[in-house]
Amino acid sequence: MKLPDHVDHIRTLINKAFDNQFSRLGLAPAKMIEIEKIPQESHSKREKLDVLITSHTGEFGNYKEARTKALDELTFTLFNRLAAVKVMESLHLFPPVVTKQPEHGDRSFGHKLWLEENPDMRSEELEGLRQYFKDEFNKLGETIPLYHKSYPYALLPYVIDLNEIITAFNAVELDPQIDPEIWRNGDILGWLYESYNNSKKEVHKASKAKTEYHKVSLQSQVYTPRWVVEFLVNNSLGKLYLEMYPNSDIKNRFKIANAPETRSRELKPLHEIKMIDPASGSGNFLLYGFEFFYQLYEDQIENYGAAYDEDDIPKLIIENNLHGIDLDDRAIQLAQLGLWIKAKQKRRNIDKLNFNIVSSDFYLPDFVFVEPIFKTGTTDSKQLAVIEDIWGDLQQAYKFGSLIKIEEKISLKLHGLLDQSGITLFGEQELDEYESFKTSFLENLETAVSQYATQQGNSF
Repeated sequence: MKLPDHVDHIRTLINKAFDNQFSRLGLAPAKMIEIEKIPQESHSKREKLDVLITSHTGEFGNYKEARTKALDELTFTLFNRLAAVKVMESLHLFPPVVTKQPEHGDRSFGHKLWLEENPDMRSEELEGLRQYFKDEFNKLGETIPLYHKSYPYALLPYVIDLNEIITAFNAVELDPQIDPEIWRNGDILGWLYESYNNSKKEVHKASKAKTEYHKVSLQSQVYTPRWVVEFLVNNSLGKLYLEMYPNSDIKNRFKIANAPETRSRELKPLHEIKMIDPASGSGNFLLYGFEFFYQLYEDQIENYGAAYDEDDIPKLIIENNLHGIDLDDRAIQLAQLGLWIKAKQKRRNIDKLNFNIVSSDFYLPDFVFVEPIFKTGTTDSKQLAVIEDIWGDLQQAYKFGSLIKIEEKISLKLHGLLDQSGITLFGEQELDEYESFKTSFLENLETAVSQYATQQGNSF
């Protein structure tokens, strides 16, 4: 089989496993069975799924579509988690967790060690395989958000299904049609993202149906060739850098058209230079941006006396330089994972990273639910009306992504311009008041979104 065929097979296995789990927990395809009618020991899992489905019901308006959305989210989350572990294993970032080997009793090396530490689990079904993966994911969750136990879609299938899924992942490198070193390829996560939706993309294309907001990622999903990525980053970020440091050696290492010969831009600390991909997908541009920024930091340290510590470079790049937004949460998962792997390759003992790579695939409640939060910053009715209008825009972020421009609208609405009623809320003489209001509003906005995410189990 080719890689897309393997991906489709694995996706089908995971979706089927979670579908069966839903039904056993009283979440049938057509209707939801009361929680009291399922065994008591299953209530905690059911309650977690109820939160997810309730959240998606607010987005779609009906149980059936909300259930499908929850299934999709769980499916691609587990797919991404296991795929990234395969990549990290292949790069020797830790001992094999997924890959089974005959010399370890047809277990992974990690599972064998875990059993030595937990001998009582040998009597459990498949030697405690499900608990083993839960423990391994929890360890990874200390540094990678996607694996954290509080992640809304942190759920595993039943053990028999999980084992079948792992076997399917391990079959990829054993296929004679596929390079046995495929998991070491730097583009593998991007290829997986492109392959993941192939079947749905073809069905949608054949239907000739209108592309609604929730189908945009299917239609617009295109893998950008490496040479295109390199050309664009070299001639934007690279050229900007040479405009500040025209004598830098990077002009000899990268193909940069019309490289500046003299300085034409004011110097700026490297950690203050921001690169953003407003439709980042699985992060091809960001991953190459990481590599490029890394060489720029080395250039700053070696040739310009910058006071950066080389051990801090991966964290500096991810937390200061690289930014991205996408409508598709699965793409953002892969982008974050890809960058974490890049950072881990540079520094094995790296601490937890705070990413500026975000998904706009979230659903927010009506303004009435969050209005009390904003009233702590202002009691002015005109200002509250503007805040409600901006909140209404943000409620559409799952449709429009980076086209939603919060700060721009604050400026248009509040800073010396007229609102719809023709009233100026802030004039030129009130700049301090305007800046204070903006700061308060953005802080309250973050509080409102975070609070809702915590309550509803949404992923932001």
